[in-house]
Amino acid sequence: MVEMAEAANTRLGNRLRSLRQHHYSQVVTQRQLSTALRLSGALISSWESGSAVPPEDRLNGYARFFCSERSIEGSVARLLPEEELTPDEEYTRERLFEDLRALRNEVLDEPGDFGRETGALGGRFLHYADGQPITILCTPLSARQLGYDDARAQVADLLPAVQYTTNQHHPNYVRNLGNADIDALIELVGHVRAENPTADVQWMTYDRVSSADQFTGHLILLGGVDENIQEVPDGTVNVLGVLRDQLDVPIRLQWDEDGIEFDGEVQVLLDGEGIPTSDVEKVQVREPHRPEWVAGTSDSRNRQYLRGVPQLLSDVAIIQRTRNPFNPGASATRFGGMFSRGTYGAVRAFTDARFRSRNEQWLENTLESEDFWMLLRVPVIAGTTMTPDLGRAATRIRTS
Repeated sequence: MVEMAEAANTRLGNRLRSLRQHHYSQVVTQRQLSTALRLSGALISSWESGSAVPPEDRLNGYARFFCSERSIEGSVARLLPEEELTPDEEYTRERLFEDLRALRNEVLDEPGDFGRETGALGGRFLHYADGQPITILCTPLSARQLGYDDARAQVADLLPAVQYTTNQHHPNYVRNLGNADIDALIELVGHVRAENPTADVQWMTYDRVSSADQFTGHLILLGGVDENIQEVPDGTVNVLGVLRDQLDVPIRLQWDEDGIEFDGEVQVLLDGEGIPTSDVEKVQVREPHRPEWVAGTSDSRNRQYLRGVPQLLSDVAIIQRTRNPFNPGASATRFGGMFSRGTYGAVRAFTDARFRSRNEQWLENTLESEDFWMLLRVPVIAGTTMTPDLGRAATRIRTS
């Protein structure tokens, strides 16, 4: 099956390359094509090599570009507006689009194991045998979490560490210092690169996303049980909002109305028969699951505080694997916690050498390993986040 999927990728890539090199009387360069389609040259190259599968709407762009030699007339290649196409050009566009879409469907019709074999470390869940690029999307710390008011703060008045993460012109600028899940990111990047030594692995916080085309390979989401982001910076694609709507998981995060930072719960949405559902109209019950805290008398919730914060005993986290909504030929994976402890523990379930093999085995024996979600508890002992054992019933809260 893997060989068939690679052959389908190759056929599509060869067709795209042939269009660029031989369709017109002169060769169209990758730079010309990327400029006309407003894409990166690296993305064009990945599609032609078969290492990534273009979204259907991008194939429509190809068909529109190659339906008329007018696309390359003049000094700059351009994408003709649809309303400017002649009847003959529109007919050519439709036939070409059908051809490209059929080739794409051949790739996507292969079983969804994404070439699953074992990686360099012997793992399967975070190994991607098809060679597509891997992008890790993280949540940035907010201005409130960094301790300043973005609208009124003077850069010189900020703490040095805050300046290092908010001012990209600072000599000590550290791109990942403002990452809300840096422990999980470091753990994940090292492991993914070790399992996939030839793969292109990139990561960014969602506020640095400029185009959905950045996510046409395998996608890994870090942080946040519920990616319910209400606002994104100007010029930023609300990728988290798109993913929340399309990943179809019946889980929501609800913070208490008292406004205390640590008071909230993860809710599993259930229909009238007690079956999890993401259809809001069918929701009859919101099953609550709260983090567990060290008991004490420091506040009204019987929690023990140390250095001004309650002491966590276990966090609530989610692990999910499904198809990438931006490219069904690749996967989307989520590791999220109510707090960063949960996110880190969820990642460790598949990176910790002591647990990853048996966690992978439990997953493959129990769930559909390429299309599942599970809600679990991540224990925290003496301030240390522990790796969850998925085979223990006490670890699992809900599974799909």
